[in-house]
Amino acid sequence: MTGPAPIRKERNDRLDVTRPRALPGRQMLTASVYEAIKEQIMDLELAPGTRVNMDQLARDLEVSTTPVRESLARLESEGLVTRRSLQGYTVTAQPDWSDLHELFTLRRLLEPEAAREAAREPGDDLVSSLRSTLDDMAEPSSAVPEEQYRRHRTFVEADSVFHDAIAAASGNRLLRRTLAGMHSHVLLYRLYFEAGVSPERSATAEEHRAILAAIVDRQPEVAATAMRDHVERSHERVLGRTSALRPT
Repeated sequence: MTGPAPIRKERNDRLDVTRPRALPGRQMLTASVYEAIKEQIMDLELAPGTRVNMDQLARDLEVSTTPVRESLARLESEGLVTRRSLQGYTVTAQPDWSDLHELFTLRRLLEPEAAREAAREPGDDLVSSLRSTLDDMAEPSSAVPEEQYRRHRTFVEADSVFHDAIAAASGNRLLRRTLAGMHSHVLLYRLYFEAGVSPERSATAEEHRAILAAIVDRQPEVAATAMRDHVERSHERVLGRTSALRPT
């Protein structure tokens, strides 16, 4: 995928000391390294298309290359980096306008069907999980700037969990794998941070509530319509906030 020239952010040779960022400790080391690298990718400190220097990352984070390697493998599964034989890892390129159009076209076809099937016999676990994600979408009280990923991490993760839970509840394993393989949520939110704007929490949360209400009420067609509206409005929001992607 090709896209607009990445916006590079100034950073020190080591971790950015202009904002607090805890170095990984002994416990949960790989998870901490994963979060640190993911934050750098989402904040474009590791710009799209940049080759990842594993040794440099290990020095920056004051760890061995083992947790860095494990973290990069996880990030590859999430679509944030790609790996080529004998070349190592590269940060995944940003989607361009054509990529976005195809992405949302596919989502518009698949996700309403997932919501329709999930609403037929929703279990208590599904409803509880979806409600929990709505709690995580509340505006945080944080001194971290709006345009930085750290401020919105919980929201981004909750959004992804919401959609994946519905896909899983559809009972269609291929549909769920297809949606998961698109890595749409993390790629789209990276566009927000590239544009220097924050995701629109309130609109997303309200649309999620409408989908949840239809699922709780066991109204498959209403759930499908609510999901379709959500995907279409998400598409409009992304294009509206990242106008540089529009073809001239």
